[in-house]
Amino acid sequence: MRRLVAVSAALSAAGAALYKRAQHLSETEQRPIGDVLTSLPGRIADDLRTLPGDLRVAAEEGRQAAARKSAEVEEDYRRAANP
Repeated sequence: MRRLVAVSAALSAAGAALYKRAQHLSETEQRPIGDVLTSLPGRIADDLRTLPGDLRVAAEEGRQAAARKSAEVEEDYRRAANP
């Protein structure tokens, strides 16, 4: 019984999240919510197909940002050590 309640809660949360996403898309794209809901499964599938590439790009951007910050910190340290 507890498992059924947990699954029901998870499905309800997922449904609510998907509906909120559809509402946001509807407002952003100025399309009726029904049209957005109809296209949502295809959009989700497209998002899942591009996810690996998106994650690679995000990881590379993170590495570049970390390298820039590291260089900034090293420069700040050098300036503080040699006023």
